Amino acid sequence: MSLPSPQLDDRTFRQLLDEAHVRMAGKCPEWGALSPQEPEKVLLEAFAHLTEMMLHRLNRLPDKAYVEFLRLLGVRLQPPSAASVSLRFSLEAPAGHPVDIPRGTRVATVRAEAGPEPVVFSTAEAVRILPGASEVRVLAYHCEHVEADLVGYGTGQPGLTVRLGRPPVVAPTGDGLDVVVGVEAEPGELDARAPARRHEGRLYRVWWEVEDFAYLAPNEPAYRVDRATGTLSFAPAARILGDEGALGEARALAAVPPAGRAIRVWYRRGGGTLGNVTAHSLEVLEEPLPGVKVTNPRPAMGGRAAETLENALVRGPMERHSLRRAITAGDFELLALRASSAVARAKAFTLAQSWVHAAPGTVQVLLVPHLPPELQGCHGEGVTAGRLRRHQSEEVRAQVQRELEARRPLGTEVQVSWARYKTVSVVARVVAQPTQDAEALKLRLLERLYRTLSPLSSTVHPGGWGFGQPLRTAQVRDVFLSEPGVRSVERVRVRVDEVPREVRTLAADASQPHTFYAGADELLFRTGNAGEGWEAVGRFSGEQVDGVEAHPSRAGWVAVVSRPRGGMPSHSRVALSRDCCETWEPGTATLEGVKDLAWTVREDTPVLLLATVTGLFEWVMRPGALPRPVLVDPSHPRLGFCAVAATPDAGGGMCVAVAAMDRAGVLLSDREGRPGTFWHLGLRGQDVRVLEVQREGARAFLWAGLGADPEDGTGQGAMCWELSGGEPPPGGWRGFGQGWEGGTCLSLAFAGATVYAGTQEAGVLSLAGGTAEAVWRRPEAGVFPPVQALALQKGGLPLLSGGPQGVSRRTAEGGSDVPCSQREFSEEVTVPPTWLLCSGFHEVDVGGEDEEC
Repeated sequence: MSLPSPQLDDRTFRQLLDEAHVRMAGKCPEWGALSPQEPEKVLLEAFAHLTEMMLHRLNRLPDKAYVEFLRLLGVRLQPPSAASVSLRFSLEAPAGHPVDIPRGTRVATVRAEAGPEPVVFSTAEAVRILPGASEVRVLAYHCEHVEADLVGYGTGQPGLTVRLGRPPVVAPTGDGLDVVVGVEAEPGELDARAPARRHEGRLYRVWWEVEDFAYLAPNEPAYRVDRATGTLSFAPAARILGDEGALGEARALAAVPPAGRAIRVWYRRGGGTLGNVTAHSLEVLEEPLPGVKVTNPRPAMGGRAAETLENALVRGPMERHSLRRAITAGDFELLALRASSAVARAKAFTLAQSWVHAAPGTVQVLLVPHLPPELQGCHGEGVTAGRLRRHQSEEVRAQVQRELEARRPLGTEVQVSWARYKTVSVVARVVAQPTQDAEALKLRLLERLYRTLSPLSSTVHPGGWGFGQPLRTAQVRDVFLSEPGVRSVERVRVRVDEVPREVRTLAADASQPHTFYAGADELLFRTGNAGEGWEAVGRFSGEQVDGVEAHPSRAGWVAVVSRPRGGMPSHSRVALSRDCCETWEPGTATLEGVKDLAWTVREDTPVLLLATVTGLFEWVMRPGALPRPVLVDPSHPRLGFCAVAATPDAGGGMCVAVAAMDRAGVLLSDREGRPGTFWHLGLRGQDVRVLEVQREGARAFLWAGLGADPEDGTGQGAMCWELSGGEPPPGGWRGFGQGWEGGTCLSLAFAGATVYAGTQEAGVLSLAGGTAEAVWRRPEAGVFPPVQALALQKGGLPLLSGGPQGVSRRTAEGGSDVPCSQREFSEEVTVPPTWLLCSGFHEVDVGGEDEEC
């Protein structure tokens, strides 16, 4: 338990009065009982009241001491934070000459005839619209620039304290210009490299802001500032212990302003929550610029009010445990919250907690933006993922990154990014008590649900929803039953907004257990629990994801092929990620009609092979490199290919195989797919649709999935060729067509000696062993949609299959394929460890027990 705070004197007014009566009875017995009207009685009550007031002040001494002790520890009230926004200055037409936008240009909201004063922002730097350009963007803050405020003169003595004329100064924004202190310098006194500012013909040496005066050189030009009160403090004097343990002479801990020198300060004042204005509300130039218009395309964010004393008293003890260095996860989180008031939550992970292949010593810090209370709506809409994303800014993220970089341990890498969200909605039927107003109860239930399922802290769920915390229907029942007036809860289900549908491509991640990728429409999905839950990790607006491939040996490398949706696949775009699709490379490549892709390695450099309708291309992953064509068949330089596969062969080399279009057969290179090294394997006249490589120990087999006969629609099954270091295998291609059903072979996957094939009409077929007598087995009878893609990890099952209805999963040999990308869940919805859940639109039906469900 905490230490109790004693009352130094706990006597009340009545007790004090009674004690006075007892004393008077002993000293002056002739007084006897006093009536309320007698002067003696009035005097006794007056002195008792005054004594009670003195005791009240005395008992406040512990509070006073507590505040003073926190002040000695360096705890100060945090100043207001200024909202920031990116302003777009534009011209109606490109100018023929440069147009300058000075630093400090003021932009305000529209001035109303009646109401509050407009909100004014000031640009943080000077920018220029260059000739031929029509717009420029610049960062602005909700603050007022105070220029060269004369706050006092130096005395030449330590411990000088001066005050700014117009506090408070805004909280640090990260550019070092929030407060600039200049002390007047004589001509020729300063070194040419010393920072200085000139004002009214005089030169002012710029001094540095420090947190304390420890470990500074005697001539270090430093100061401390209390931004909330506007108090500037220069170095005091002290006697410091010498090497022999004796106190030396008193000296200033740093430089002090010389006597008679003017002290001027340039600073930003203001801030507060009024600066959190909506998009396109800052359009009034306070100082007109001819021909220039201004607006804010996105809302301003980050404005926070100054800290209250009550909050500082609660926060103060935390300062005692802070070493100002980021060692533990809690240190990183606390420093991230201090770095910017635009951050509401911070969570630190070691990257290895998320990815088994992560580099040691890497810390990932995830941020959740702050939302003003008025934007944390409840009735009809909670804290949505879209609203949170609109309040994320690169400036805030970079500011936190800089702060943590300065305080991280040597050898530790810090990655700061915004958190990612998965939207879920609850569908439930609630039975109300007979005396309840159903509509009012519904509103209370929705409010409770929105406040519970929120990334931000609320009265219902302090701290916010946990990172990686799944949502179980049992939790939803508990939330509803905790609301007075609820009799029972029926049929709770949870829906997710985005799941894979119309899946055309699947890939297994060879380096991360239980991780798969699925391409559906314009989205790329990832699962980290073998299909239990899916999250959208890539969005290719206006395009159709056609292919995805994870590198078999380079952890985290993923390539995605997409094409314009709804049109002819004339052009394809290739996008790359090196961290399991957490982020995407800015550079992409555009090729004509990419049909398939495969990864390989050449000279320890990843190479992406792309089979297109105009030939084979290779993209060597070096800075500035682009895909270049590979000449496969000199007699047909424009020969197109529909499939490509790559794998190490038994001889230690790298084999690359391609399937030509127009039934032109399969070609193979056993020298890393270099131009001029391909030779024909056969299968001319065969409709080869897919190429995949099966590995059994040191042996490797190339499989070719065949299309159906165009006349009768019967399937041909698949063919197999053993890769043996350039030597053709005995017998060449071996056909596997016994028991084949379902028409065209659309996809292939392997689990050891077992082969799985996705078909046009018969679902997923399996082939055990590679003997000539092996027979394809089909699942139980039924109607099966086309299986466009299959994916298996090296360890074997589960097998994921993709088609028009989404993703299905097979967990046992010979088992059935169960859908695993459904929208509704009756038990729980999972979320990755570094993600958060957000509320969507909940559907809660409230009624009586006897009403129709």
